[in-house]
Amino acid sequence: MAPLPAEFAKACKPYLQRAEELDKAGTNDAKVVAYYCRKHAMEVGMGMRDGAADEKAATAFLLDLMDGLEAAKKDLGDLSEAEGEQVVFQFAADVFSRADAEDRRGASTKGTARTFYAASLFFDCLKQFGEAGEEAEEKTRYAKWKAADILKAVKEGRAPAPGGPNGLDDAPASGDASPSPALPA
Repeated sequence: MAPLPAEFAKACKPYLQRAEELDKAGTNDAKVVAYYCRKHAMEVGMGMRDGAADEKAATAFLLDLMDGLEAAKKDLGDLSEAEGEQVVFQFAADVFSRADAEDRRGASTKGTARTFYAASLFFDCLKQFGEAGEEAEEKTRYAKWKAADILKAVKEGRAPAPGGPNGLDDAPASGDASPSPALPA
């Protein structure tokens, strides 16, 4: 594969890294989510290509990524977009729930922060299906905030506070689409 252009790194690399991690899992759901992580990275890259310093390198990278996506799509079989969206959403929600449960037990570590961040990336991948919905948007914001909050606490040498801002118990729960006023938008 052509190398990732440096200017794409911040926007695309996290999704490509999650896809590589999921490739190692070997489950069917992991394959589906890895495919959509790569597809999301490609769509983000397409939006950046025209302004790239080296358009040729950007195009070469994106074409290689598209070729890989075409091959991976064949391996997924007759999966519809709606089924793919459901798999990605459920996977993201499961990752989020795992991190949230660990956090609420008061056992947050850097690993918990990484898990929250990964969940936020999986929720971001839902954007390729259209409007992600309030629940996904809220969980994305919360997961990003919580990852940063945990890392800040670890860096300061203190135990991360479980739950939402200021110790409030306001993490978005499954099925709870109501926005939380205490979270940054």
